[in-house]
Amino acid sequence: MRIGVFGHVGNANLGDEALIAAVIQNVRRRYPHAELRGFTGRPQDTEQRHGIAAFPIRRLKGRPPTSPPPETGGVRAPEPGDTLRSRLKRLPLLRALVQAARRVVRTALDVPLELAFLVRSYRNLRGTDLLFVAGSQQLNDYWGGPWAFPFTLFKWSVLARATGTKLVLLSIGAGPLRTRLGKFFIKQTVRLAHYRSYRDDDARQCVVALGAPGEHRVVPDLVFSLQVAPPRAITARAPRRVVGINPMPCFDDTYWPESDRRLFGHYQRVLASFADWLVESEYDVRFFATQLAVDQGVVDRVRRLMKTNAGASAGSIVADRIRSFDELVCVIDGVDFVVATRFHGTVFSLIRHKPVLSIAYHRKSLELMKQIGQAQYAIDIGQLSFAALEERFLALERDVDGFAADVGRRLPQMRLALDAQYDRAFALLDKRVLGGVSRECHTGDVRAVRTPEAVCGTGNAPRLT
Repeated sequence: MRIGVFGHVGNANLGDEALIAAVIQNVRRRYPHAELRGFTGRPQDTEQRHGIAAFPIRRLKGRPPTSPPPETGGVRAPEPGDTLRSRLKRLPLLRALVQAARRVVRTALDVPLELAFLVRSYRNLRGTDLLFVAGSQQLNDYWGGPWAFPFTLFKWSVLARATGTKLVLLSIGAGPLRTRLGKFFIKQTVRLAHYRSYRDDDARQCVVALGAPGEHRVVPDLVFSLQVAPPRAITARAPRRVVGINPMPCFDDTYWPESDRRLFGHYQRVLASFADWLVESEYDVRFFATQLAVDQGVVDRVRRLMKTNAGASAGSIVADRIRSFDELVCVIDGVDFVVATRFHGTVFSLIRHKPVLSIAYHRKSLELMKQIGQAQYAIDIGQLSFAALEERFLALERDVDGFAADVGRRLPQMRLALDAQYDRAFALLDKRVLGGVSRECHTGDVRAVRTPEAVCGTGNAPRLT
């Protein structure tokens, strides 16, 4: 049996990588001898990170790097095209015509290259029995327009039909969908899938509004099915409670599709003021990232905005860079409360049983906190203020036992729902396929699985470094 796992991953986002790891783990738990293949944005990263063969989901574009221009005493030597470019700037109409011509030529060149890529992808997918599309907010045209997520998913749904592969959309997030073409691609992808589910009701309604036929289930985020070893026992309690803060560059013009400098600046100042207040209130603060490529820059900016610097006691503020999933889990295990902005920063905190306050830059975070029964501890980023953050945090601190008890009751239910979903997905397989692999671990009994060793000890967590 061959199982494919599909995801727009490879960008150092530990949340998205955890989705892939969760699917791999659950496949291996049920069918340890199944062949696993990844279909991702950066297959080399997937092979190194998850230890499976991987193939690209889109054609890799771009020219090879060229050598730098020769030294010219600080002034770049003129190139043949410089004179033409300068003239075009003075003639806007001619410039527009030249740009349009370039687009036509580029499209004409892209078509045969794309067809060649589709042929290679068909060969890579052929022989795969199930293709799991692993969660995340993939049903959207907000990031990159209709030719990014929507077209890529549609393309692979057609390839799945052509190769006889059963396509399974697992706990997918949806929206925003703003373009007619993006909606078309997503609707057709959902229509071609043999099974689909959404990680919250907001995502389900987004797809139902497209008029896509079939059953539309709501099943929690896949990371809730990721088995990670329990934290090691703490021998001595820290003298001060620790609050973990998880920032991200939401609405930053260097990262976000639609920038809002005012909102991003306000968000950073609120986090800085809140961190200052925590230190003054005798908490320690531990900043941490879950998107390792971009989040640390926000941590550094918030840290510079804080008034508490040299006057802080040793160790009261920690902003060290996180480099792996192991380190991330250990950091979360070492804090008493979490204030998270990343969606999976909130999810990771919940699965480690930490009281968490979620700053919601998207409705998915509000939906998540509603699912877990803690909607009162989510703050819409548009309503974020220091006073609101302080008030909610103090309420969370007073209600810490109730929070833990309520989340503790709901997490097993969420895991059971995810277990049932994997069973429904594997039921799509032909009995002849199932008969060709060992069923020894297809029991749903966690005790039958070799779980990872303690991540804060000498062992390793799932391979998400």
